[in-house]
Amino acid sequence: MSIESDIKNQYSKVFDSSDWMTFKLMADFYFENSAKILKKDISIKEPFKLMARNIQKRLFIGIGTELLLKSLFLKNDYCINKVKKKKIPNPNKPTKFNKIPNLNILNPADTYTLNSLIENISEVITSSNNSDFEKGLKTAKVFRNKEGHVAVLWHKADRQNYTDIENCITEIYDKGFDEKLNFKISFLDGESAIFSKNK
Repeated sequence: MSIESDIKNQYSKVFDSSDWMTFKLMADFYFENSAKILKKDISIKEPFKLMARNIQKRLFIGIGTELLLKSLFLKNDYCINKVKKKKIPNPNKPTKFNKIPNLNILNPADTYTLNSLIENISEVITSSNNSDFEKGLKTAKVFRNKEGHVAVLWHKADRQNYTDIENCITEIYDKGFDEKLNFKISFLDGESAIFSKNK
């Protein structure tokens, strides 16, 4: 067994519908921290604090988005584990548990990617504005991927990217979890951070 397989096995689980609450709990954690983390919370010297804080925010946004979508699929009784290689049937996307003939075909060490979840989001939620909704999700995915794979001392920031994400995540909380989320990522000077939920 490879080192990677050995470590993956420490996280191995065929997730069931009840696991949505754990995924949601951790999504809340990442989104709240993405909104509220401050420069003083970052342990890097100036003049890099602002850059490092914003990198941390974007990573938290991306991780939170993936966990939120996995929670949403599980809550709607969709399996998020991939099917083992060469097993049939293999839908190659999240599938309702009642459509899976045998849970033994599922790979406990592999779940669907954020991209796959985004591509199939319409199976569990309908947005009032599909293009903006998808834009928010895809922006969060790119944030996570880029901040996790490259290091740059600059990033041309566009406030609209964060607004798209805030709107998209707020809609998922509302339609998918019946929670009214007030979500504002403090990014520019003078912006206040908000993360609060009401049923």
